[in-house]
Amino acid sequence: MNDQAVKKILVVDDEEDVRVYLTTLLEDNGYQTMQATDGDVAFRMVHEDPPDLITLDLQMPNETGTRFFRTLMKDKEHRGIPVIVISGLAGRHLAVGDARAVFDKPVDKDELLAKVREIIG
Repeated sequence: MNDQAVKKILVVDDEEDVRVYLTTLLEDNGYQTMQATDGDVAFRMVHEDPPDLITLDLQMPNETGTRFFRTLMKDKEHRGIPVIVISGLAGRHLAVGDARAVFDKPVDKDELLAKVREIIG
């Protein structure tokens, strides 16, 4: 497979078990992944090696997912990166109105994969 054809997904979540679950699921389905534990780390990673898609938890220490998303949307170079929110936070669909999709934790793997494929192939 041509490495340039492999889509890269940044998984942003402070819970290690969730990050491991999502990265394993995505990698098993042909995607390359990167992991960040909070919005600060995620923002640095976006600038160093922009992903094709971001999965984002909203409740995290340090830089929350909501603040990360707002900062990303102000970044002209990277605001086009699609974001899928995966959170247990009530009202999460209101917190990040421009997300491409919003999923509850625990996420349904088939629904998530279908949405990822719809967005980035």
